[in-house]
Amino acid sequence: MIIKIILVGSIIIAINLVIQAFGNILWLRKIAATLKGENDITNKRILKDLLFSFLLFTTIHTLHALIWASFYYYIPQTSTEFSSFSESVYFSMVTFTTLGYGDITLTSHWRLLSGIEAINGILLIGWSTAMMYSLIENIYKKIKK
Repeated sequence: MIIKIILVGSIIIAINLVIQAFGNILWLRKIAATLKGENDITNKRILKDLLFSFLLFTTIHTLHALIWASFYYYIPQTSTEFSSFSESVYFSMVTFTTLGYGDITLTSHWRLLSGIEAINGILLIGWSTAMMYSLIENIYKKIKK
């Protein structure tokens, strides 16, 4: 049973990694001018890049949580835990962000998935945080010149 749960968790993680990677490729292509050659960067450009980055990463992480929620909702062993899809989305968002209110929990052996989701969430959010830090660091270097 545990191997099956880990396999399902690994499949969801793989899906989320592909989404994160493509999102980062899109992000890098969009703000490459800021990270590369432009020495004189305007406040408008900085604001545009920061807003785009924040909204893109927020959208990507929401998509990650929705994928987890879909699996929770459609796996027969976990679907009985949720009265609606929105409840599985709520549980997934709380778990993915490692907030973990505990007002909704999985009771079957499949509760291991929620731990796997938390690990997935913290790593993917950390990845996005590193990308944001890189952007801000590069902007700072250009402003400082």
